[in-house]
Amino acid sequence: MKKNLLPSKTISELLNISLKKNPNYIVYKIKKKNITKIQLIEKILKVRGGLSKKGLKKGDKVVSVLDNSFEQIILFFACVTLGVIWVPLGSERKGLGLDYIINKVKPKIIFSENKKPKNLPTKLISKVLKINENLKNIEYKKKNFELLDQHETACILFTSGTTGPPKGVMVSQKMLLVSAYATGIAAKINYKDKLFLWESMHHIGGLQLIILFLLNDFYLIISKKFSAKKFWIDIRRHKITKIHYLGGILDILLKLKKNKKDKKHNVKLAFGAGCSAITYSRFKKRFNIPLREVYGMTEASSFTSINFNNKKDSIGKPLPWFKVNIKKIKNKKNIGEIIIKEKEFGLITKGYFEDKLATNTLLKKDGLHTGDLATKDKNNNLYYIGRLKDSVRVKGENISAWEIETTLNKNKNISESAILGVKAEIGENEIAAFLVPKIKKIKIKELINSYKKEFSKLYLPRYWTFINKFPRTTTLRVDKKNIKINSYRFYDSLNDDFIKIEN
Repeated sequence: MKKNLLPSKTISELLNISLKKNPNYIVYKIKKKNITKIQLIEKILKVRGGLSKKGLKKGDKVVSVLDNSFEQIILFFACVTLGVIWVPLGSERKGLGLDYIINKVKPKIIFSENKKPKNLPTKLISKVLKINENLKNIEYKKKNFELLDQHETACILFTSGTTGPPKGVMVSQKMLLVSAYATGIAAKINYKDKLFLWESMHHIGGLQLIILFLLNDFYLIISKKFSAKKFWIDIRRHKITKIHYLGGILDILLKLKKNKKDKKHNVKLAFGAGCSAITYSRFKKRFNIPLREVYGMTEASSFTSINFNNKKDSIGKPLPWFKVNIKKIKNKKNIGEIIIKEKEFGLITKGYFEDKLATNTLLKKDGLHTGDLATKDKNNNLYYIGRLKDSVRVKGENISAWEIETTLNKNKNISESAILGVKAEIGENEIAAFLVPKIKKIKIKELINSYKKEFSKLYLPRYWTFINKFPRTTTLRVDKKNIKINSYRFYDSLNDDFIKIEN
C-alpha cells in the first residue's frame, strides 16, 4: 500500500484500458441481466453523444433523483466523462432539503423516472428529463472519450448538514477512484469475488462500488434499494462473498427472526463503518462472518483508516496516503478531534459547493477537521468516540437538525422546535422532536400526519413531545445539552403509545 500506487488516470482513461483488457468480462448483474464491459462502455459512448446533443457541456450540473439502476450507472459515467457535474439525490429526498439543494445547484437537467415527480416543485418540472428503459430516448451517435483533469469536480455529494443546511461535498475523479481503490484494499477483492450493492448511488459508498471494476476484476450484483426481508435471499441466491455495511444495517439484520439458514451462505467478510462492539460480537456469532471496521468520510476519499489487525473496538490504522492527528480537546483526557492531512495532492475535497463558511470550518492549515472524536494507542490504532458537534445519526446517515426543525416550524401552530437523538433499539439513534406550541390544544396524531408529506421516512421523528420553553445559551440559542429528555413523556409514533425515554 505505497502512496505511489494510487490511481493516477481518469475514469475515461481507465474505461478505455478496461475495454482493451477483457471486453467480455461481466461486471454487473442488474434485474437478472448480466452486463459486460463492452456492453457498458458502448452504451456510455452513445449516451455521451445523446447528452451532448441535448446541449450538456463541461461544467454544467445535472441532478439525479433515480434509484439504483442500469440507466443511472450509464448516466453517471456519461456525465463525469463529459465533465458534466453529477449531483445524485436519490428518489426519496423531498421537502425543504430538496428545494434548497436544487435552488443552490441550478441544474441544467433533472433525471427522473417520472415526467412530473411528486417530490419536485412545479416550477422545476421543465428541467425534468424522463428516463426511458435502457435510455433509448437519450442515446445517439457515439461520442468518444476526451481528456479531462482528474482533479476537477466530477460530482457534488450532499451530506445532510448536521449543523445547518445540506452541504455539497465537491468530489473529484481522483477522489472517486481512490475511494474505490481503498474499497478493494479493505475487502481484499479478487476476480472470484461477488459483491452486493444495496446502498444508494447518491452515497459515496454506492459510487465507489460502481467504479471499482476499473481497478479490480470482480462481479457486482446491484439491488434497487436496501430491503432487510430480501437481503439474505439475495446473498444466498447470488452466492455473495463480500458485504459492505454502513451504520445500523447490521443491527437491522440482527433484528430479523433467527433462521436455521443464518450460517448458510458464501460470505467470507463484511467490511464497513459504524459497527458497535456489541453488534460486532453478535453479528459474527450469529452469521459466522468476520467483520473489518473502517473509518472515513466523503470529504477525504471515503476511507481514512482500516482495521486489518482485528484490534478490538478499533477503526484501524491510517492508510499510507493520509496522516492522522488527534487534536486534544480541553477537559477530555486522551480524547481529541480527528484531523486528516493528505500526503498526495487531491485526496481531500476542495470544499463545500458555494459554502465558504462551512469550507473554512472544515479545511484549516493543519488539515481537514472531521468533527469526530477519537483516541489513539501507542501502536497508532484509532478508536472512535463520537461526534464533536450535536447531531443525529440514523441508520448510517447524519441527519440535518436544521432541515427537520425548519420544516417543523413551518406549521402555523408551532412556534419553535428542536430535535435530539435518542438511543435506538437498532442502529444508532432515533429522532425525538420537542415542539413549543402556539395554542393549548393540539392533537398529536393529526400533527404528525400533517408532517408525513414533508419528510422521508429517515427524517420523520419517531418520538414527539411538547415543551413550554427551551433552555438558552448566553447567545440565546437553544441549549440542547440542557434539555432533560428523561423529564418528558413522548408519543411513540411507531408503537402508538405514550412513553418515558431513558437516554
